[in-house]
Amino acid sequence: MDQKMDSFTSKKINGMIDKLSRQTHKLERMTVTIGTARDNADFRDNLNEEKDRGMELIHDIVREIKARGSDDPTIQRVTSGFEIEARKFQEVVETIRDKEERVLHTHTPNVSTGSEDDLKVGLLEGQIQVDGKLSALEAKKNQIKNLEADVTELASMFQDIASLVDDQQHVVDHIAVSVEHAVEATGGAAEQLQKAEAYQRSARRRMLCCFVLLLIVLGIIALIIYLIVKK
Repeated sequence: MDQKMDSFTSKKINGMIDKLSRQTHKLERMTVTIGTARDNADFRDNLNEEKDRGMELIHDIVREIKARGSDDPTIQRVTSGFEIEARKFQEVVETIRDKEERVLHTHTPNVSTGSEDDLKVGLLEGQIQVDGKLSALEAKKNQIKNLEADVTELASMFQDIASLVDDQQHVVDHIAVSVEHAVEATGGAAEQLQKAEAYQRSARRRMLCCFVLLLIVLGIIALIIYLIVKK
């Protein structure tokens, strides 16, 4: 039953890791849009949603791993795969943060006043453009702050996983030493058993020899008695 449960848990976590990998690739494809004409409010909302899904997946996987405990060596088989995919996700998040920062530094409000005949209209349109750009830049600033918080959170989770893996390695090492000792003990017991069997065979041979000698002696005595009585 425990083996079935361990197999079910491993498959569940592996499925979540595969889903994280797909989410990372999806997020990575979206990074090419940052700073382009399609980089608008809707895109940023979508980007944040996809990033948050990835973060939620990572949290779920960490909870599953921690729920099994560091004394469960079966989890170690999936932990390394998770760490690889989680680091890929972290790299994509850092790429998004860096690109957003470059966009923030290179895009400054630019007022277009139009022709002199439409000065008032041009100023009004320019103000609207400035307000829109300021709003977009403020949104990017907030997004960068969130991304930096996510990167910090991911780094913290990596430390937890590393600690868990280290604990698991100690458990595995302990099991390996125990198995080695058990093998040595089994080998010693087998050797002792072989010696005992050899001793038993030797004892049986000695007893057989003694029995044969006894029969010979008894036969000689019987022959002597027979000869004496016959005379």
